[in-house]
Amino acid sequence: MTDVSENNIIELIIGYMEDVEQLVDKTGVDKKAFVMNSIKDIMGQEAYNRYRYFIGITIDFIVKVSKKEIKLNLNNIKKKCFICI
Repeated sequence: MTDVSENNIIELIIGYMEDVEQLVDKTGVDKKAFVMNSIKDIMGQEAYNRYRYFIGITIDFIVKVSKKEIKLNLNNIKKKCFICI
C-alpha cells in the first residue's frame, strides 16, 4: 500500500477493498472491519479517529455502487435549454 495522507484516503480505501475481496470466506461486515482496521494501522489512532466516519460511509457507498444499488450518471448529464421571454 501507499503512504497515507489526507489526499489519498479514497485510493487507500479502494486498494484495501480490492485486497479483501479475495477473502471469500469472510462476510461483508468482516471485510469492512478488516479494511477499517488496516487503515487504522497505517494512519495511526488520531488521524483514524478524525476520518473514521468518512471511511465507513465511503466503504458502504463503494459497495452499493459495485452492487448497482446506486446508479451514477455523472457523465450523462442532459443539457436543457431555457428560452427567456
